[in-house]
Amino acid sequence: MAQLVSSKNLLMSTRPLAVGVISDVAALEHFASLNADARAALCDVAELRLDMLKMPAADVRAKLAGNATPLLLTARHPAEGGQGPEDAAGRAAMLEPLLDLAMLIDIELRSAMQMQGTIQKARSAGVPVVGSFHDFQATPADEVLEGAANFGQQAGLDAVKVATYLNTQEDLSRLMKLTGSPHRLRVSTMGMGPWGRVSRLVLAKCGSLLNYGFIGTSNAPGQWPVARLKELLADL
Repeated sequence: MAQLVSSKNLLMSTRPLAVGVISDVAALEHFASLNADARAALCDVAELRLDMLKMPAADVRAKLAGNATPLLLTARHPAEGGQGPEDAAGRAAMLEPLLDLAMLIDIELRSAMQMQGTIQKARSAGVPVVGSFHDFQATPADEVLEGAANFGQQAGLDAVKVATYLNTQEDLSRLMKLTGSPHRLRVSTMGMGPWGRVSRLVLAKCGSLLNYGFIGTSNAPGQWPVARLKELLADL
């Protein structure tokens, strides 16, 4: 697959990147119908939620023949908003057949130890791994947020994504603190809920690398349509 940038350059980007989440077949078909210029205008990275698409790998591959937009592959654990199987082997079976298409893959921090085999296969293929942490009810204490970033490093991952529900302005302030603090890994942060849309702009300005919007239908409260998010990020 022709790729516009290398995985290394993607994680070293000095500007915030807009990630377009593809969470259903209609969104995938829309994305596949666009030409290369339209895809580049839509988003910087496209996330394939394999757990929600529930398509055979061969069908996904066929839909994306000739694609040059960087792809992030995700097979989310159900405890963190996913529709994939709970067992690590089942989610690995979604990710591994498509590693050659991936610029990045996402594995929950909770699954990093059980999915070391997939992480090593990704590394061998030159595909960095994002370790993710989600809380759909609240924003945990500072110690938990920093612990997520530190654990990602200990688990041998390449970047960390933290997404939490923002109940108050103070919650947003704590995500801003996490994002602005020095870390050895690139950190992406975002809020969900009524403060979600505001947070995605503020946190991108603070240094969040991967900033998620939706293609087609939103799959998380507080997301922007990705085309609009990309426009806004360019003005930061």
